[in-house]
Amino acid sequence: MSGPHPARADERLAGLVRLAEVLAVSRSLTQLAERACEEARFAFGARSVSMSRLEPEHGVVRTLVNVGDLAPGEQRFPTEETFQIAEFPLLATMIDEARPWRLQVDDEHASRAERGLLQALGAASALAAPVLAQGRVWGELFATRSAHDDPFDDGDVAFAQAFAGMVSAGLAQVEHLLLVERLAYHDALTGLGNRRLVEDELDRALETRRTGGGPVTVVMADVNRLKQANDQHGHDAGDRALVSVANALSAACGRVPGAVAGRIGGDEFCAVLPGYPIAIGEALASAFMRGTMSAPYGVSVACGIASTEHVEGSVTRERLFALADGAQYQAKRTGATHPVLADPSQLVAERRRNRLQADRQEEPALLAVALEAVAAVAVRPDGSPRDRLAAGIASVAEGSGAIGWVLDRLSSGAALPELHHVPP
Repeated sequence: MSGPHPARADERLAGLVRLAEVLAVSRSLTQLAERACEEARFAFGARSVSMSRLEPEHGVVRTLVNVGDLAPGEQRFPTEETFQIAEFPLLATMIDEARPWRLQVDDEHASRAERGLLQALGAASALAAPVLAQGRVWGELFATRSAHDDPFDDGDVAFAQAFAGMVSAGLAQVEHLLLVERLAYHDALTGLGNRRLVEDELDRALETRRTGGGPVTVVMADVNRLKQANDQHGHDAGDRALVSVANALSAACGRVPGAVAGRIGGDEFCAVLPGYPIAIGEALASAFMRGTMSAPYGVSVACGIASTEHVEGSVTRERLFALADGAQYQAKRTGATHPVLADPSQLVAERRRNRLQADRQEEPALLAVALEAVAAVAVRPDGSPRDRLAAGIASVAEGSGAIGWVLDRLSSGAALPELHHVPP
């Protein structure tokens, strides 16, 4: 069954009026999405309409609702219907530039995934318009027509953009209820997860590993030449460059189910890959670096990778972060155009740092041993002062694990051996 005929101008106007009315009373995201899609189907003369939400930390868009004549397997309220941004160039462009698009199933310039989606839906043409929130692409309205209908034209695209703009306004009154919770876990500029989200995801992944799960891999990245972009073109330009880098990381993570992308600092980005070996992390980082080749103002990224595969014993979040960050620093210092893996020499250096830190932590215990020895010397009634001092030094040496000791006496500015104990 084909969808309704393309609406006339007066029908479209009536559709916008009804949309304003239903948006005014919508109190939940699901309710808003369903009502907006129903009105869009009428106003666009569409066979079906869907609304999807962007999840940049996972590199996908997630369908919230489908209305109209649905294809076999489609559900009105799907639970796990997602599309990888990296596989749909038109979708990626819409997210980058916040502009609508249209497509016909026989368009030779379309990607295989885009044509395949229309074929699977039984559609001959489609259009999509971005839905905005907080000045950034939040999701999309996606409409289809069958072969019995006229394909979407430029006039339809312009109307869809206006329609989506009203949906964006309605979304604002619903989204503010969830805004505080979202800001707690997401970066305001890029939409990726923030440090808190990344750390929580890594902690969960490491706990799963401890109970029999697979390896955990971390990709750390630092943006090159961001300062130059800020200095030469202003901080707005730097923000645009960061958003471009974030979109590239989001698209790369979309190819690895379960991977989480985050911005953990000013120009620092991270991806956590729960259950994936270092080879998958290397492939993700390589795709990420390729995706930043078109980033504005000449920025690029340096990437480092660490995995529990290469770390002996228990692994903490801090240790894995430190290893990945060390590899990233090496990539940045050497100007590497490929991801750098945390190598055994980094692990040796890490152990040395840990040993020095442990030694520093043991210093109070050593001091306590020395004080006990001095106290023992002071209360001994027998022997000469030299003998008592020697006994104290012997006690300190024993308590600290020393294999020998020497007592020097100062004479005319020189240290002369007075007593000593050195094993044969």
